[in-house]
Amino acid sequence: MVVAGGLHRNCRPVYCMVVCAGATNAGKQGVRGVSEALSQFAYDPLLALLFLALALGGARALLLLFGKLGGRFADVVGPSSQKLASLQGLRGVLAFSVVAHHACCWYFYSQSGVWWTGRSVLFDHLADFGVIQFFYLSGFLFWRKLIKRGRVPAGNFYLSRFIRIGPVYYVAVSAAIGLGLAFSGFQLQVPAWSLMTSLLPWLLFSIGGRPEVNHADILRITCGVTWTLALEWLFYLSLPFLAWFARRAWRLVVYAAAFGALFLLSRHLRGAMAAPTGLCAAASMAAEYAKFMLIGFGGGMLVAATEGTLRERLRSLDRSRNWIVLACYVAYLVIPGIAGLGQVLLLVAFALLVQGADLFGILVRPSTLLLGAISYPAYLVHGIVFYAAMRLRGGMQAVPAGSYMAETAACLAAILLVATAMHLFVERPTMALSERIARPEH
Repeated sequence: MVVAGGLHRNCRPVYCMVVCAGATNAGKQGVRGVSEALSQFAYDPLLALLFLALALGGARALLLLFGKLGGRFADVVGPSSQKLASLQGLRGVLAFSVVAHHACCWYFYSQSGVWWTGRSVLFDHLADFGVIQFFYLSGFLFWRKLIKRGRVPAGNFYLSRFIRIGPVYYVAVSAAIGLGLAFSGFQLQVPAWSLMTSLLPWLLFSIGGRPEVNHADILRITCGVTWTLALEWLFYLSLPFLAWFARRAWRLVVYAAAFGALFLLSRHLRGAMAAPTGLCAAASMAAEYAKFMLIGFGGGMLVAATEGTLRERLRSLDRSRNWIVLACYVAYLVIPGIAGLGQVLLLVAFALLVQGADLFGILVRPSTLLLGAISYPAYLVHGIVFYAAMRLRGGMQAVPAGSYMAETAACLAAILLVATAMHLFVERPTMALSERIARPEH
């Protein structure tokens, strides 16, 4: 058995798989990237810190309001476990990192029609910075449960996951589709069958694609974030199978080999196809799934499997672990071309956060915990807010940087308000029901 108290030697191949996947061709790029970053960095750190300060300031203002209102508002930021408080705060930082990335993308999209972050290394990396650590969190939390319980009660588990994730998702996607249709005058522009067909992938959490609906670009309206939910559901569907690997340490070797082979095979099949087809799309999804099962969910699973050993070996780093986390984060965000090695740095930082690092208390501040509490709805609705703001200012057109910054601040306030309302009136009730369903029987 793999237990939290130690790292079996058969776990090492999994560690090697993660490190090798992350470090490929990254060493030379990292050294060269430092000098490139110095020339490209400009005011990006100040803008990113200003964005975070505005988010935390808005959360602080909401907390002051909640304190006066009392009732259901009084315990919004209460984490389910004090030990995991820093991970709840981390969720908030990760979600609003993605929001900041998309705010930058919307600016350049308005200027040139190209969805990118200009020459900004930091804002370009913020999206992956948030997404991969969200996958770490899922892998870590669910693997801990598998180690403890050894199985997944499929019926209750899938029902509880659907109730936990579905309502907020459907409210957000319905709003995105409704917004897209509103700006087209609610005129049916495609055959009814095509309309129904285009809705199906959205009903399935984007498994199968993110098509236009009645020629409304829902992908753009949502900033495309729902692809992570498709992978999250594939991970959930894999868990009964993954439970087999949690029962014996040596089976993790098979895990690494299986997903490594799936990744290589899927990429080969995708590259061998001359034209895009349904099989090509399936191969792409399989490659993406296998990739994140190794270096996304797999990274969090590795940290969970080695939690006890890490606790002992990192005990001497109690005073410096926050500095190490900060150094890993800064290196990932500012060094161009760091991709693979950067994922290893993020995994190191995540392991330290699990062992008690809290970024000098930032992650456990009430305002950060509130951002964590509303992270899921904020992640889903921020694109809708940015899109609505673009339409309200007259559509796609070049915007002066100062005006766009003011617009972004207003959007951030709207995102906080909408996400908080969704958390209080949609997410919290369904979370409570989901927890009751998922609670193991005694």
